[in-house]
Amino acid sequence: MVTGILRPTVYEPIRSLFSRAIGRKWATLAAVFGTFVVSAVMHELMFYYLGRVKPTWEITWFFLLHGFCVMVEIVLKKALDGKWRLPTLVSGFLTVGFVMATGYWWFFPKFVQCQIDVRAFEDYAAVGALMRNAGESALRFSRGHALVSQQL
Repeated sequence: MVTGILRPTVYEPIRSLFSRAIGRKWATLAAVFGTFVVSAVMHELMFYYLGRVKPTWEITWFFLLHGFCVMVEIVLKKALDGKWRLPTLVSGFLTVGFVMATGYWWFFPKFVQCQIDVRAFEDYAAVGALMRNAGESALRFSRGHALVSQQL
């Protein structure tokens, strides 16, 4: 869903704009980084909305670092032109490890600061209570409707 939103609204317009200035081959770098910048800002806004705590910009640094690393990966792949690649198992392990390490460092502390886990459980409990009350109300309504039908 995020890709479906960011690609047409951020990535493609930036790539199109920069293609005129630096060429399509390298415009991808600006488009990728711009997309990560927008994603960073959106995440900061979401965390502010959820936690109502002053931004610490850790989320932004997380996304900027990952955007820079994706740019480096693109440059390396273009420079090596498919001549050398890490095995998929190794590259996958390195990618997941990098995301987990940087997430633990910059992304997940914001979850704790905003108490998102506590708020999520409170929301689930509220939805459960709503469903229980709606079920009880529906049951009372159907019993009352049945009694009226019997009397007629």
